[in-house]
Order: sequence, then C-alpha cells, then structure tokens
Amino acid sequence: MKMKRVISATLILLFAFTSAVSAHTGLTSSSPADGEIVAEDVHEIVLEFNSKIESTSTVKVFNENEEEIIVSNTQTSDKKMTGAFMSPLENGTYTVNWKIIGSDGHPIEGTYSFVVNQEESSTPVDSEETPKTPKTSEVPAVPVENTNEQPIEEASRIASNDVLVVILIVLFTIAGGFFGWIIGRRKK
Repeated sequence: MKMKRVISATLILLFAFTSAVSAHTGLTSSSPADGEIVAEDVHEIVLEFNSKIESTSTVKVFNENEEEIIVSNTQTSDKKMTGAFMSPLENGTYTVNWKIIGSDGHPIEGTYSFVVNQEESSTPVDSEETPKTPKTSEVPAVPVENTNEQPIEEASRIASNDVLVVILIVLFTIAGGFFGWIIGRRKK
C-alpha cells in the first residue's frame, strides 16, 4: 500500500518537473528576418526572444564568403538584443549566428540568413562611355540559402529534455526503492 503511494508521489513529481524543464528561451522575431530580402540599407540587427536573456549573449554576422562582419555596440535589454554595423551592409547573403543564455540558465544558439539586394544607384555617365546594352530596372535574383538551424536546435532541446526526464525517473525510482527498503526493514 505504501509502495503505491511512493510510486504515485514519484510520478506526480516527475510530471511537475518535466513541464518546468521544457520551457526554454527561443527566438521569436528578428530584423532583418529569416529569409528576408532587404532592399534598403541595413544599419543594425535586432533579435527578440520569448524570455529575458543574459547580458553575455552574443550575435555574429557573416557574409557569403564566411567573413565576419563586425557588430558593434551590442546591447541586451530584457528580451531584446541589438547590434549596429559600422557601415550599411553591401548586397549579398548574410548569416546570423546568435548565442544566448536564457533566464532559465540554459545556453541556446541558432542561425538564420537574409539577403541584402539594393538597386545600384545610377550615376550620370558621359555619352561616350554609355554601354551598348540598355540598363533595365530589374534586380537580378539572388538565391536565398536557408540555413535556419532552428529544427536542429529544437531536436537538441528535445533530446536534452528526454535525457533529463530519464535521469529524473532513475533518481526517483532509486529514491522510491530506498524508502521502500527502509520501510520494509522497519516492519521486520
């Protein structure tokens, strides 16, 4: 009879702890957004998360040649992280790598990309240097490479939760067995 109470208490505690464990911080929005094609100057990057983030959080931006673009004046306040670029980003594909420590203390990271595709500003050209092919106002299509790592992060988050659940089950089972053994020895 008492063993059933121990098992019931173990299961109740197990379900109470697993719901608290699964609430990790994640990216809710960004500017520029994932997969966005931006047709104007990009001077800063803004990342918003679903809970408070630590001030040690970082963001790095890389161009299509995997060269890091300096993000200066990175600031975190509550759920938001912002960073400024020294000069507006040139046309091309950019990858954003962010690493945060959420309010729950867990380190989380993710990646996404966006494209800057501005029309070239037309400068007056002498009539002698005018090219033979007419210019069109169409902007050439730049392929968007989606390097969104969110599903991988989600899978690793699920895997880490599963490991924690297994550890908790083992610990509660050992504790329940230990208490059952002690109670059984007292009756003898």
